[in-house]
Amino acid sequence: MMHAQSRNLISSRPTRLSRSLALALLLLGGGLKAADDAPYISPSEGRLRSDVGYLADDLRGGRGVGTRGIDDAAEYLATALREAGLKPIPSSGRYFQDFPIRGEARAGTPTSLAFQVGADTKIDAVLTESFSPLAIGTAGKVDAIPVVFAGFGITAKDAEKNLDYDDYAGIDVKDKAVLILRRDPDTADKTSAFAAAEPTKFATFTTKAINAAEHGAKLVLLVNDHGSAAPKDTLLTFDSTPGGGAVPFVMISRALADQLLAKSNAPSLDALETKINTELKPASLELPAKVTAEVTVSREPIAAKNVVGVLEAQGPLADETIVIGAHYDHLGSGGMGSLAFGSRDIHNGADDNASGTATVLELARRLASRPDPLPRRVVFMLFSGEERGLLGSEHYVKDPIFPLDKTVAMINFDMVGRLEDDKGLIIYGAGSAEGWESLVESLANSLSLKPKLSKGATGEFGQSDHYSFYRKDLPVLFFFTGTHPDYHRPSDDSDKINYPGMARVADLGELMILDIAKRVDRPAFVKLAAPARESAGQVKGNGAYLGTRPAYGEEGEGVKLEGVSEGSPAEKAGIKGGDVIVKFGELKILDIEGYMNAMSAKKPGDQVDVVVLRDGKEVTVKVTLGTRTRPSQ
Repeated sequence: MMHAQSRNLISSRPTRLSRSLALALLLLGGGLKAADDAPYISPSEGRLRSDVGYLADDLRGGRGVGTRGIDDAAEYLATALREAGLKPIPSSGRYFQDFPIRGEARAGTPTSLAFQVGADTKIDAVLTESFSPLAIGTAGKVDAIPVVFAGFGITAKDAEKNLDYDDYAGIDVKDKAVLILRRDPDTADKTSAFAAAEPTKFATFTTKAINAAEHGAKLVLLVNDHGSAAPKDTLLTFDSTPGGGAVPFVMISRALADQLLAKSNAPSLDALETKINTELKPASLELPAKVTAEVTVSREPIAAKNVVGVLEAQGPLADETIVIGAHYDHLGSGGMGSLAFGSRDIHNGADDNASGTATVLELARRLASRPDPLPRRVVFMLFSGEERGLLGSEHYVKDPIFPLDKTVAMINFDMVGRLEDDKGLIIYGAGSAEGWESLVESLANSLSLKPKLSKGATGEFGQSDHYSFYRKDLPVLFFFTGTHPDYHRPSDDSDKINYPGMARVADLGELMILDIAKRVDRPAFVKLAAPARESAGQVKGNGAYLGTRPAYGEEGEGVKLEGVSEGSPAEKAGIKGGDVIVKFGELKILDIEGYMNAMSAKKPGDQVDVVVLRDGKEVTVKVTLGTRTRPSQ
C-alpha cells in the first residue's frame, strides 16, 4: 500500500540498480536538483517519507494497541518486509508473532449507586446521567456505609508553599464514603499555593483517591467544583481518566450532590464550597445518609502482534542472529502516557515511533538487496505494546523465534526523526560489548556524525525495547535523537520529521549491522552497573525511589518483580525478584498503573508497609523510600 504522501513516486523497495545510481549521484556531488529546481530527494529519504507518512496518518488513529489502525499498520509492515525479499517466521510461515496483552480497564455491569437518608428517603442515581464510575478507581462493592462530606479531599502540608490545610482533620472516614469537590479551593489568599494559576499536585484525581484510601475511606464520590462545572453538569466518562485503582471512585452530578445534602438537612454544596474558599478552612461534616454502590471493571485481553521478517545467512555463522528492532505502536487517542492531559485527539507518533519503524524497514530493504548473503542471520522486528511496557519485546525474549544463546546483538531505533545536527544523535549501550565505543565512533566519523555515546543501556527518558534483550545478557545499541515538546502529544506529526537526518541514522545503522554480521567473533557482552533509578514502568514518585524492576506482560493482579536494584531501599527491606507486590501502604495494587499512582504520592524518607506474595504467602516488609537520582551514563 502506498500512501498519498509518497508524491516523489519512488519505489517502496530499492533495487540494486537504484542503490548504485543513488550512490553514484552522491559521489558526483549530491545536492543535485531536478530540472524544475525542486530539492533533490534521495531514494532513501523518499522511502522514509512514504513509510512515516503512512504510519503517522490520521487514518491509523495513533496506532493504539487493539485498534484497527495498528492492525492496518501491521499489514503494511508485513507487506513491506515481504516485498523487500525477507522471509516469514520459519515455524509458522507468517510475518506475525501473536501474543495477548492485558486490556485497558472498562466500566462493566452491574454498576449502581443509591443513597438512603433516614428511614424513608431513598435516592437512586442514574448511570451516565447523575453518576459515572471513573478509571482512577477500582472495582468494588459497598453496602450501606456512612457518607462524609470531606471538602476538596485534600491533605496539604507544605511549609515552603504556605500550605497547612487538611479536609480530613477532625473527622473519621474509616470504612465510609467521602463526598469531595474537584480541583483546589478557589481562595482569594494570594499568598497560598492554592491561588496559583495552575492546580497543585493535591488537585489530581490520583492524589485525592490515594489520600481518601489512606484515611480508610471505602468509596470516593467526586463532584465538580465551581470552576469545573459544565453548563449541563457534564460527567467525565470512565475512559477519559487515567487508570490505577485505589478504592472505587465515582463522579456524581452537582444536582445529585445537592439533592443528597438537602435531604440530609445540610448546607448546600454551593454554601459549603463558598465557606471553604472564603475562609480557607475545612468545612467537613458527616451526613445522616448511607450509600450502597457497586462498581464493575472489566479487562478484556487484547490480541497484539510483533511483525517479523527474516534475512537468512550463509556460512558457518548462519545460525547466529542479529535482531534489528523498533516499536510501531503509539498512544492512539491519548489517555495513559499522553502528556496532553485530557486530550482525546489522535496522537500520531511520527517520531515516536514511526521514525524508528521506517528506519528498520529501510535497513531491511538495503540489506535484502545486497548481492551476497551475510554471514549471520538478521531478523527485523517491529514490536507492539512498547508504550504499555515493552510488552512485545518481552514476549519475544520469553518465546524467541531463534535461540537467545545464538543471538549476538540487538540494535533498536526509537525516536530517530529529529536529528538537528552532526552531534544530535544519542546512542545508548555503547558499553554493553567490548570495543563497541571505539567502533561506533569510528563508523560515525566516516559519515561525519559525532553522536553522544552512553555506556549504559538506559537513559534519562527510560527504557525501550532493547532493554528486554539487555536483561538477557545480550549486547545492545539504542539509537535516539532526543525528546522534544511534541513528545507524547498530538503534535508529533510527520511534517516535523527530519528525513535527511533519518537517512543518516540509517547509514550508521547499516554500517554497524554489517560490521557485527561479518566479524568472525561475536560481540562479547559486558554487564554494566545498574542505574540508580526505577526500571521498567518509570515507577517513581516526587523524587522517591524504591528500586524495583517490574516484570512485563505478567497476568493476574499485583505487580510481579523481575528483580531489585543492588543497594536499593527495596533490597535493604528484603524485597526480592519473583515477589508480587499486592499492597503499598493502605492501597491494594492491581497493576502497574496502580503501583505508579501509589508511588507518585510518596516522597523520599517516607516509610511504607509493602505486602508481597512470595511462594503463595503474603509477606509484609517496611520500606524507607530513598531519593531517585539520574542514571549513570
